[in-house]
Amino acid sequence: MKSIKAIVVGSVFIIVAILLLQLLYIFVAVGYNALAKDFPFLNDIAGSFRYIVGIPIFVATMFVGGYITANIADVETSIKVWLHCIAVGLITAGGMIYPTLETAEITTTGIVIFILSLLATTAGGWYWQKDNGLSQA
Repeated sequence: MKSIKAIVVGSVFIIVAILLLQLLYIFVAVGYNALAKDFPFLNDIAGSFRYIVGIPIFVATMFVGGYITANIADVETSIKVWLHCIAVGLITAGGMIYPTLETAEITTTGIVIFILSLLATTAGGWYWQKDNGLSQA
């Protein structure tokens, strides 16, 4: 039961945090577009803005979700911690990518984001493990 709770809480945290961050991004993008009307050079960097800001925030959110998952699971071995964190990464990243596959094909960016999400959640679990002196077996 503790394992399921850890996976659910980690997944819900990531989903809610990502949705709130997307809402914040919309507000920032509206302000950015209004600012770009007065400063046309900002239009040149608009495309890369979402990657420069968005990907690190996304990875940090996934990392924290992995940390929370490992903390709640509180299991004995690193393999179990990683399995919990990978499950959360698969659920959340898969849940974000799956709906887009109905209308588009998966892109290189989508694959990179998927891999980054798995690595970030696992790294969060590994960091929790390191913080708590858990065995590496």
